[in-house]
Amino acid sequence: MALTVKDILKLPSLKKFSLVTGAGGLDNAIISAGIADYEFAEGIDYDLSHAFERDSLVISSLLFAKGAPSLILPAIKLLKESGVSAFAYKKVLFQTLPQEAISYAEENDFPIFSYQDGTWFENIIFDVMTAVERDDARYLSETHIEKMIQAAASQEEIDNIRRGISLLLDKSISAAYIKTPQLDAVRVFRAYYLSKNLREKLLAAKYEDGIFILITTSKWNETSHRIILDEACQALSLPVSAPDLALSRLHPAQELDKAFREAYYAWTAGLVSHRKISSYEAMGAYSAILPLAGTPELKSYANSYLDKLSGYADTIKAYIHNGGDVVATSLDLHCHANTVRYRLNKMKTLADAPNETDHELFRDLSIAYLVRKSHEKS
Repeated sequence: MALTVKDILKLPSLKKFSLVTGAGGLDNAIISAGIADYEFAEGIDYDLSHAFERDSLVISSLLFAKGAPSLILPAIKLLKESGVSAFAYKKVLFQTLPQEAISYAEENDFPIFSYQDGTWFENIIFDVMTAVERDDARYLSETHIEKMIQAAASQEEIDNIRRGISLLLDKSISAAYIKTPQLDAVRVFRAYYLSKNLREKLLAAKYEDGIFILITTSKWNETSHRIILDEACQALSLPVSAPDLALSRLHPAQELDKAFREAYYAWTAGLVSHRKISSYEAMGAYSAILPLAGTPELKSYANSYLDKLSGYADTIKAYIHNGGDVVATSLDLHCHANTVRYRLNKMKTLADAPNETDHELFRDLSIAYLVRKSHEKS
């Protein structure tokens, strides 16, 4: 399961927290941390409906209640109703809380802590968010992601990952994968965990020197996911734009593995074919071939077929990358189009299929090339 209130009490900056009330809520999940002070002050016109994250620890000096302790109970109630998991206050203005606030928290299993050392709020938030990041990395480890991509994860394992990650998965999920030499993963993750807005909509996960972007929304339409993907590209300064990223199909949260698998297959197909693939559905036949690329039958076919044509590797690569266009292939190879046609005919003969059409040759080459390259890439 995700981190709990009980778990974060072990963090260095929280070890001196003392439980005031609400012991029944120590198993509440924690996925974030924030500060509350001026939001509850009298005379402040502030929209509290989205001020605090669900499943978060909120800390305060209770400055908003200076001279007005009656404001504390309404603040505690609003935090609880907003889905906040726990509250902690620094003993600066108040050594104890009003009894009605303590009673409310106890009755509603809402943990309240106090502390009085000199720990900065920012240090507490940093410790909590670092712990959340590590917990996400534990559940979405490369081993777990690999199992989901290979369709080797059981439904129990998938459900365990789904419950353990900090992102509260909504009605629909999708995923995109990015891997380029320009990608600065450390900077991207730092920006992600500092952005409250992004953390409510998506989760970033490392895999093979690249990053998965897992998106969730309450709506079941690709447009809303594309908008979030575009926001992520801009906010995280990803070295690509949203249209350059292949998005998986939309899935319910229970099919988390399919979202990862489809995003990775789409990225692989784009890498191998040198085509811009914007979605899993745009992969065409690749969507059927890639899941089977690891089978002994396809691997044997690819190796046997391409080994016969080993002297034409550069021509095959250019021919595939140009979608079977002979003229474009000749330009890439700096030769005449007839030279390319001659080589294609030689390949047909070597492949024991001299009567194949160019279309049939391209089909066979494409399958063999995709299978081999997907393994070379891995």
